[in-house]
Amino acid sequence: MPFRFLFDEHVSKPACDALRARGVDVTHVLDIGLARASDAEVLARAASEARIVVTRNYRDFAALVEAYRAGGKRFPGVLFLPVSLSQSDVGAHVRAMEEWIAGRGAEGESMENRVGWLSAP
Repeated sequence: MPFRFLFDEHVSKPACDALRARGVDVTHVLDIGLARASDAEVLARAASEARIVVTRNYRDFAALVEAYRAGGKRFPGVLFLPVSLSQSDVGAHVRAMEEWIAGRGAEGESMENRVGWLSAP
């Protein structure tokens, strides 16, 4: 099953658009009316659409993940971008995502109920 992603507001919208143009199933909170949504709403929407959240907001999403786990709720996964990856570096965002997809896709690895980190290329 191909990976599906939801970028939160802390992730580059142009990178989302570039990845979509390359055939990645990705959407951005700005595309679906969640621009001012809480992190809990973003994770709930991602879970309802089987999308992995991509964010640089470790503090808030790590706590949400723990709450989901403690409550026995399932979620499709959360990927964190390193803060060293500049928000304005669209190419780096795209490369980091493509490298992650290539690595996990070849292994058929599921992200369900897990978190991971993207590497800065």
